[in-house]
Amino acid sequence: MLIKRRSILRFSASLLAALAGLSKGVLGAERPVGLDAPYPLTALSPFLDILIPGDTESAAASELQIDEFIRHKARLNTRYILLLREGCRWLDAEARKSGANDYAALHPATQEEIVARAASADEHSLQRVFFERTRLDAMDAYYSDPRSWPTLGFSGPPQPIGYPDHAAAPNR
Repeated sequence: MLIKRRSILRFSASLLAALAGLSKGVLGAERPVGLDAPYPLTALSPFLDILIPGDTESAAASELQIDEFIRHKARLNTRYILLLREGCRWLDAEARKSGANDYAALHPATQEEIVARAASADEHSLQRVFFERTRLDAMDAYYSDPRSWPTLGFSGPPQPIGYPDHAAAPNR
């Protein structure tokens, strides 16, 4: 049986439309994921600032918009966005146990205590997986950003410039 090109194109277009609707429902607020409506990721930025705090020489994670990098990465992976939502829900629940409305409202020392609990949780628990995955992605994004390099004494990768002084004797 010969399949016509128009049939394939029509099928592809309908499949793409269905996938677009699915991803819009997962990432947007139009359709709940699982049993609940989507949970806001307001705890993500202060959480990342605990993982990568700023100081007099280097920028905090929020200053380099690392939270936006992670949000963008999560848009490409339904399971990751669900992990972020549940992780932020857990952070906010822990904050309420401490008397705050949410994680962002806590004093940084209390935020650090909560992050330490996530880091030391059981290996396959939500808290630990959330901590490990976001830490890995945050570090990757942070140190890939050229704005973080000067404080490390790193001037950038050798390519595309290369090593123009390769023929010269090393400085002693």
